[in-house]
Amino acid sequence: METLLERLHELDIKVREMLGELAQARAEREALLAKVQALQGELQGRDQAAAALRAEREQHAAEVARLRTEREEVRAKVEGLLAEIARLESTVQGAAT
Repeated sequence: METLLERLHELDIKVREMLGELAQARAEREALLAKVQALQGELQGRDQAAAALRAEREQHAAEVARLRTEREEVRAKVEGLLAEIARLESTVQGAAT
């Protein structure tokens, strides 16, 4: 009979140890799940920041293209004005001779 009581006591101890390990595993699982959620939130934030930077880069590229076009238009006008000035100077010099 004592052997049966000893085996039951040993079994009780093992069950309690397993319950302790199970509780610890659950706590670790919960901590890991919380860490995963935090990392997913951080990743989502970084994705949003990257999307914002891409949009800003596209806006800057469009602005650069617009400024280049504007520069070419101004250059063409200046060249036209210089040509007109040269023509007028030629006309004035021709009339003076």
